[in-house]
Amino acid sequence: MKIMLPILLVGLLAGCGETAPTAKQCGVYAIGPNQIKEILASPQSEPAPGRTAKADLPADFPTALLDPENFYRGMGVYCSADEARQALVDQKHKDWGVFEIDSDWDKNVYKADDGAHHLRESAKIKQAVE
Repeated sequence: MKIMLPILLVGLLAGCGETAPTAKQCGVYAIGPNQIKEILASPQSEPAPGRTAKADLPADFPTALLDPENFYRGMGVYCSADEARQALVDQKHKDWGVFEIDSDWDKNVYKADDGAHHLRESAKIKQAVE
């Protein structure tokens, strides 16, 4: 019994202060050319595009950007500004930046057939992230 008491005490204390694991809270961030900063300053700013049927796209839209169902997947997005910054490095974009999208990750982002996350519906580009 004397041996069991320390084991029970250690087990009890080990559980103190622990909280249940929480899901990662994601923002919605995208990368794009720095010209977007100028567009954001204008009253005519365009939203970040969501998933769009080919029939609703310009005739000269690149077919390489369509999924197997003939939809544009929507703008590629990242859970954090740091993930988006890493994508800039990985994709070797020059004169591009990170932008915060005014959207909810859980409601408006999906994982597409290309393995990346994309906007489901168009959303406002909130601001450039410095």
